[in-house]
Amino acid sequence: MRKSARNQPLPPAEVAVLRSLSGMQLKYRCHALYQAGWTLSAIGSPLDKQRSTIRLWVNSVSPDLSRIEVPTPVDKTYVPRKIPSPGISVTERARMAELAPLARKYRSRLPDTHAATRANYELTAMCLSLYANHVTIQELANAAGVSYRAMYRRVKHNEFS
Repeated sequence: MRKSARNQPLPPAEVAVLRSLSGMQLKYRCHALYQAGWTLSAIGSPLDKQRSTIRLWVNSVSPDLSRIEVPTPVDKTYVPRKIPSPGISVTERARMAELAPLARKYRSRLPDTHAATRANYELTAMCLSLYANHVTIQELANAAGVSYRAMYRRVKHNEFS
């Protein structure tokens, strides 16, 4: 599987080599760079060519039997941006399953002392707290036994309140 070097420009020495070539030599060189892991944009940028043109060149050339030596990109390790979910504890999951059926019966006209109102507020507070600690909406929805959309609405509409 080919790993591409995103956001990495070609080294200046390789740019000079590319600019000195033409015809099939240029196409073979572009093919070798692409196979080494350089992106189409990185190859086309110093040549003032579009990615689509470089892609056409790369796909039109059959791999040369003689190996062309080209620089390889620096392998940047992938760092995920998303923080992994800590999950929901068994006691929190049980409490959410207990509160969800009551909270479904909540309506805005109910008094604050009504069981459905208190269950709704407690479930919302619990979900907001867990969501702030990087628990996903899908995990919250599964724990409460509701749809993703219902949990999204509960979390996102109350997130900044």
